Amino acid sequence: MSDVVQVDVTLLGRQFTIGTPQDERETLEQAVQLLAEKIDTIQAGGRVMDTDKVAIMAALNIAHDLLKVKLGDGGLEMSAIQRKIRNMSEAADQALSASQQNLF
Repeated sequence: MSDVVQVDVTLLGRQFTIGTPQDERETLEQAVQLLAEKIDTIQAGGRVMDTDKVAIMAALNIAHDLLKVKLGDGGLEMSAIQRKIRNMSEAADQALSASQQNLF
């Protein structure tokens, strides 16, 4: 199991310390960056909102984006896409193996 590291982040002018496994630190930092970008977009809209409302709106935007990716236009979830990729990879491996057997 990875060691837990403390990551300091600042969002909406507030400092947070978040514990995360070392091997997930980069993903956490990317998530913080995504959230910061959503917050900036909402604040750039010009309407004055309190920070709680901005945070909730940003979270809802990210959740909505996640659901669009998860469901996709064809209704496929990421697990289904991964399964399809795995099946194609296995089929390619079998085809390569069969072609190599024919060579010898």
